Amino acid sequence: MWGRKNILLIIISIIKKTIMQKQTALLFFITILFFLPSKSIAQRGFEIGPTAGGSYYMGDINMYKHFYSTNLNLGFFMKYHINQRVGVRLSGIATKLSAADKDFKSPFQQERDHSFETNLIEIASMVEVTFLPYEIGDIKRKSFTPYIHTGLAAYLASSEQGLNMAVPIGMGIKKNIRPRLVIGIEWTFKRTFSDGLDNLIGEDLKIYDPAYGTDITESNMNKQTGFLYNKDWYSFANLTISYTFKLGGLGCPAYYE
Repeated sequence: MWGRKNILLIIISIIKKTIMQKQTALLFFITILFFLPSKSIAQRGFEIGPTAGGSYYMGDINMYKHFYSTNLNLGFFMKYHINQRVGVRLSGIATKLSAADKDFKSPFQQERDHSFETNLIEIASMVEVTFLPYEIGDIKRKSFTPYIHTGLAAYLASSEQGLNMAVPIGMGIKKNIRPRLVIGIEWTFKRTFSDGLDNLIGEDLKIYDPAYGTDITESNMNKQTGFLYNKDWYSFANLTISYTFKLGGLGCPAYYE
């Protein structure tokens, strides 16, 4: 005779198998829907092109000024349009970031007198969502839209060691000026997971409290040169120009032009 333990194991195995079968069926169904011919699939296509603009940093030196110490950035991107509302994007951008305490009136910053300059290379993957229906090739009814995007970025900066991550959050507008040519303007903020982009890493002053064994003296009272819990940011304000490829072709020229 089978014991209770064996029966229980068999029941659990059956339940797991049933769940896996349902998950597989659901995944297969979603995949079929994704590839079935439909109006949304007719909107699928690619954009590819260059991007250029200004980059700036915000952190322990520049805490509030947008477009302070702006530097040129150059990059390349491609987008895949899933439908009229959603697309995915991959981009690569190279730039420089810089800042100096002497540019600010804060007495603490004037005394600290820190500055930095770093070269930065970024690769980002993002999801783009449009506010209006947008279609590749159309220069009449669905040729213009504002949009937002977010995702994940990886970057290398000469001021830090190794690969670091950032979360991009941005907005923009784009317009089809020709059936295969798109121009856009966008502004993207990148919140990093690091506080070392500007070479100012804050320390907790509690370690200099007498209760922790170290007296606070005139020589160490300004030891904290940055904000311990504030992460650095950098931003891109860019112009984009892209050439489009629509899956299945653009269709009748009279419709688009």
